[in-house]
Amino acid sequence: MDSATPEARFAEVTRDHMGILLKTAYAFAAPADRDDLVQEMLLAIWQALPSYDATRCKLSTFLYRVANNRAQNWNRSHRRYGRRLQAMGIGSQRTRGTSEADARAVHLEWLYALMRELPPLDRSVLMLHLERLSHREVGEVTGLTENNVGVRLHRIKQWLAGRKGNDDGL
Repeated sequence: MDSATPEARFAEVTRDHMGILLKTAYAFAAPADRDDLVQEMLLAIWQALPSYDATRCKLSTFLYRVANNRAQNWNRSHRRYGRRLQAMGIGSQRTRGTSEADARAVHLEWLYALMRELPPLDRSVLMLHLERLSHREVGEVTGLTENNVGVRLHRIKQWLAGRKGNDDGL
């Protein structure tokens, strides 16, 4: 991969690790916005890939970090845009898709909707935890200590358990 052109390297990396981008997009964006967020993350990876140093971290950790940072920035700008629309009296015109007949897909979308209620950093911690990254690896991506990751996960699980009891989604 070292002697490959930047385009070939990018194509290989994104082909092999597209799941990272898709899962991040599901955690940070509503269904109507996911494609836009994936495009933003692809651009961020294209820009960041030349700086990747395999001696410092695994490629997947690097990609999670880039995708996570872009998703959090996108989320902040998207919220600001929504507030501007509301200030101008333009309400959201988005509607939820009801074409999902599969109960598992509906349940998964419910879980992602809950995740989007979490603060962005907690959302990232939970998503990375669900990807089975260790506390150390989650800390590498988010900049948190291993202990802080553990504490946040505990609080997130408590919050989710409380939501499960208050919602008929499960």
